[in-house]
Amino acid sequence: MDNKWKFIVNPNAGGQLCLKRWAKAEPVIEESGIDYDVVFTTGKKQGIDLTKQAVKDGFNRLIVASGDGVANEVINGIMTFSEQQRKKLAFGVLPFGTGNDLATYMGIPWNPENAARTLIEKTAVSPSSVGKVYYYDTKFEVYFGNMFLFGISSLVNLANAAGEMKWIKGPVKYKLLAIKKLLSVKQRKGTIRLDDGDPIDFRLMLIAIGIGKSVGGGMLACVNAHPQNDFFDVFITTNLSKPRTLVGIQKIFQGEHLKLKGTTYKYAKKVEVELESPIAMEHDGEIYDEDISSHVEMSIVPQAYNVLYNTEHPSMYWLTEEELKQGKKPDGMATKTMKHWDARIWQEKN
Repeated sequence: MDNKWKFIVNPNAGGQLCLKRWAKAEPVIEESGIDYDVVFTTGKKQGIDLTKQAVKDGFNRLIVASGDGVANEVINGIMTFSEQQRKKLAFGVLPFGTGNDLATYMGIPWNPENAARTLIEKTAVSPSSVGKVYYYDTKFEVYFGNMFLFGISSLVNLANAAGEMKWIKGPVKYKLLAIKKLLSVKQRKGTIRLDDGDPIDFRLMLIAIGIGKSVGGGMLACVNAHPQNDFFDVFITTNLSKPRTLVGIQKIFQGEHLKLKGTTYKYAKKVEVELESPIAMEHDGEIYDEDISSHVEMSIVPQAYNVLYNTEHPSMYWLTEEELKQGKKPDGMATKTMKHWDARIWQEKN
């Protein structure tokens, strides 16, 4: 079957730079000769419906030109279909947003022309896991393709969405906002249960449940994660002081935060968290206000949908479909020619 490509473009992504980037990318797409169509979002939460319509219209390559928020909407749209239908689809990204953490693990460069060329000419299809979130207090369910987290990171992203420090761009902005929010953050008490194990007590600074490695513009919270795994990587601050958190903010972009006293790094297929009071929670850049829940559960859905990854990814090894069928397991700790953070910088410059 010939592939039909649907590009879902968010004109407000990347500080409204997405349209300029799309204008540079589309000529490359057009010259490639692929069968494609484009639709622009005009408001929030449209990605699910646009995805459903695209599949109904026969498109099997669903590409988001945006940041992680609309990408998450499209992932949730894909997850409305049966497993048999999902196997016929493939999801990809053009990193035209701010954080672009999904694009980071897929290995797509940021330069618009190179991004389009890489997506069309250098990607392969691989099944990827997704996480399913259930909020007990509101009976709300949602999926995420990269990371679910809460704590200081949620405060940072809320501040970013509100336009704080809007004159600063890139990862430096996230780092400075994290330092700013650290001064006033309240460390809630809570418990976290991994699979059927005993609950672990914590004083919240950050909890990250990862399918991908990075969040917030490259913070490698789940540095060993790999989307082809059938389990989450879980980073927990059990009792991390504010001074040590300040050190951790410097280290997390390099993935060197795991040795900090008061933290732990685990693996699980199911994660349940109960907090003494609600807090904002987020997945793939989508933020839920703090009144939504204090009791939440995440479960892995292995090989739930297909993604398009760069076969020339500079730091991550992806197993081919044949290798996965043979039972081989991905190694999230293995790197190619450079460390993951260096590969992120490479993607930003190429």
